[in-house]
Amino acid sequence: MDFDAIDRRILAILREDGRATHAAMAKAIGLSAPAIGERVRKLEHAGVITGFRAVIEPAAVGLGICAFVAISPQPRKSATALVDRLLSLPEIEELHAVAGTYAYVAKVRVTDTPALDGFLDRLFMLDGVERTETTMVLRTNAERPLHFPWPAPVDTA
Repeated sequence: MDFDAIDRRILAILREDGRATHAAMAKAIGLSAPAIGERVRKLEHAGVITGFRAVIEPAAVGLGICAFVAISPQPRKSATALVDRLLSLPEIEELHAVAGTYAYVAKVRVTDTPALDGFLDRLFMLDGVERTETTMVLRTNAERPLHFPWPAPVDTA
């Protein structure tokens, strides 16, 4: 999908504030609220905008431990079945198929180190898991919103 300057401004505003109203975006961009609404609907329909979520501080809800777990599948086992089993584990926040020594990397959030230990025990016993390697996060320096592959929109307000 090609994005014009208006689409880019809409996406930039929504990236920073997913609750921005059509009226507020219209004022910032210089269009009517219905025109903004139509553009947002087109971006949703095209699969560019896939949803709206609250960004929640993990530690504030008791998930103070973050770890990255590299996972190597057992040879000659169904990758699809393993992915389905991995996605059934609620502690896995993100799951990525990767190139390299391991086939998957999972971002995991748990309450504390005993919970991480228990998760890793369950993970290692999961059918299809050959081996794992865990890196526990000590401090997060940045978790940024999506970086757009185009120049930042010029603020005309």
